[in-house]
Parts: sequence; structure tokens; C-alpha cells
Amino acid sequence: MTNYPNTERSSAPRATVLTSILASTISVFSIIGCGDAQRLDDRSTDTNGARERNAMHGTDDHSQHGDAEAAGAHTPSTRLEFMSTPSTIEPGATSTWRLRIVDATSGKPVPEFDLSHEKLMHLIVVSKDLSWFNHLHPEYQGNGEFTIDAELPRVGEYKLYADYTPKGGTQEIAQHEFKTAAAGPTAAVALVADRPAKGGWMLRSAVSRPEGQPDVKGSGEYQVAMMPMPSKITAGKEVMLHFQVRDAKGTPLTDLEPYLGALGHAVLLSSDTKTYLHTHPMDAGAEGMDHGASGHDSNDSDGGHGSHGEADSHGEHDNHGDHGTGNASAATGSDVMFHTTFPSAGLYKVWGQFQHRGKIITAAFVLQVS
Repeated sequence: MTNYPNTERSSAPRATVLTSILASTISVFSIIGCGDAQRLDDRSTDTNGARERNAMHGTDDHSQHGDAEAAGAHTPSTRLEFMSTPSTIEPGATSTWRLRIVDATSGKPVPEFDLSHEKLMHLIVVSKDLSWFNHLHPEYQGNGEFTIDAELPRVGEYKLYADYTPKGGTQEIAQHEFKTAAAGPTAAVALVADRPAKGGWMLRSAVSRPEGQPDVKGSGEYQVAMMPMPSKITAGKEVMLHFQVRDAKGTPLTDLEPYLGALGHAVLLSSDTKTYLHTHPMDAGAEGMDHGASGHDSNDSDGGHGSHGEADSHGEHDNHGDHGTGNASAATGSDVMFHTTFPSAGLYKVWGQFQHRGKIITAAFVLQVS
């Protein structure tokens, strides 16, 4: 059995499409080498802003749910403990990640989880500059522990978002930061907002790949178009992100396949990686749903972790994580629409994911929110 340190990990409850939280309580954890695994050690807690503590492999920061009453937040019931084997994560080499979910009060493993879009856990992994993205699904081993073999493409800093629902509870999202083995500095890729072309569409060329393998050679050629509606996105106001998946010649597809119980998935991250949204599309008359963690705080310079806490216009929460799926198993076509609200101004990167002929098409766009 893996021995985990007694680390503190906060998670965000699921959100509705229209709400967010400003997190004000920050806890920072340093990653230290320990035997065969990369482990977390609680170094400091600073409720007025995170104080960074550096160790062998970097830092991990998260916040708990400050200002909960004002934002309608729900205190997280669990925390995440993360380990990797070997402890030094080498780019291009496979390592085994262990993510254990424990009760936030007792520290005991959470025994059961609810399915959310056909999986017990969705794991989003990005480079800190948001130039690399992966969507994984760790396997549940029991006793609160999920495992997955993962590979990172290059040296640098990375962040993961673990998205899960304790049995009978609300959706929670835990964040964790880490670095690969040091091998010299890396140049960050600056985000530049995309500009709409003819007809108001932003356009990307794309290929399809096996799920969870963003670095393998792709097959097929596609165009993915995206149009924000309205075109000027304003923080705090609802926006629809209209995606259209086309073939290589620009003809809209008519045979998109359901992917994890929905016609598409979209992950949205702020440029500082503090605000996370995972949204599912409107489908068969159902409303879209996003849930995530917003660590935005004007007094916080070191990152955060928070939540969307209020119900949607109908005052409803779905504890099973299946809002917005509608009758996805029967849905086909090329147009996929997501409703969401950006909690604050700035640059955001949006990854849309769709399935065609058994493989995943991923296309990313950068949006300016005013």
C-alpha cells in the first residue's frame, strides 16, 4: 500500500453556467523528493495571499473557499494527495501518477465516487504556459486511489486539475502544480487573442488522435471553427461558444459521435491558470453546464483554487455531473454550442474536444474577455 503524507488538498464544488467564486484563502504546498515518489509537504498557510516555498521539484498552490457566503460556495468535503513514481518526472518518459482522494476532515480515503460523463475522474493536465493540453481518465484502484501512467512532452512546469464527484456529493476539482526534472530553461509561449475571420468565425486546422495521446501523429484533416456570441465577451455576462467541426475542405460534418456522453467537451483556463471551467454543450434542448475552480483574487499573486457555487436559473444542481448531455447518444452533426460565463477580464484559452470515427479532435482558441 502506498504511504501518503498527511497533505491538505482543497477542491471546488461543481458549478453552474452563470456563477463563480472569488477565493481568498490560499494554502501553498512544496513538492519534495521522498523515496520512490514525488510527495507533497505542507509548508505554509497564508490567508492574505500565498507565500511560495520552493523545494526540489517546485511548488503547488491552491486556495480554499474564501468568501463562501457571498459567492454561494460550498466547503469542499475532500482533498487530494498526489504522488509520482519515480519521484523525478523526466520528459518523454512514462511515470505512474497516484491521486488519492481523502475526507477533508478525517483524512480517511473516500471509498466511492459517482460517474460524471461516463468516468469516475477526469484529469486535465496543461503546461503552465497553456501551450500543451491533455485530458486523461485515471483508473480507480479502490480505497480512494486513482492511478494513471502519463508522459509529459518537455521540460517545464505543469498543472493538473482532478475533476471527481464523491458518492452522493457534489462535483469537486483539485489542482496540483509540479515541475519536470531540471534540464535548462524553457521559453514560455505567449498567449495572443484570436481574431475572427470572414463571417465572424475563428478557424483552426486539426487532426484526430487516440484519446489521451496529444503527441502522437494524427490522422485525418479537419477544420474547427468557433464563434463567440456575442463577439465581444464581457466578464460576468453569459456567452455562447458556437463550435463547428468541418472536413478538410470546410464542409460541416454530419456524423460527429458522442464523446463521454456528450457531443463535445470544452475546457477553459485563464492565462494565469487560476480559473478553470469544464463545460458541456447544449443538446436536445438541455442547458449547458460548466463547473470549475476560480482562484481569481485581486490580492492573490500566487495562484488559487475556488469554485462556482450558486445554482443556475432553475436553482438546480446535478450531483452526477451529467448536465447538458441531453440525448447525446442519438445526436449527430457539426454544430456544438456551449453556454458559459467568464468570471473576470483577461485572456482565456479554450480547448474544444469532439469525437469522429473513434478518435478525438482537439482545437484550441484564445479569447479576450473585457
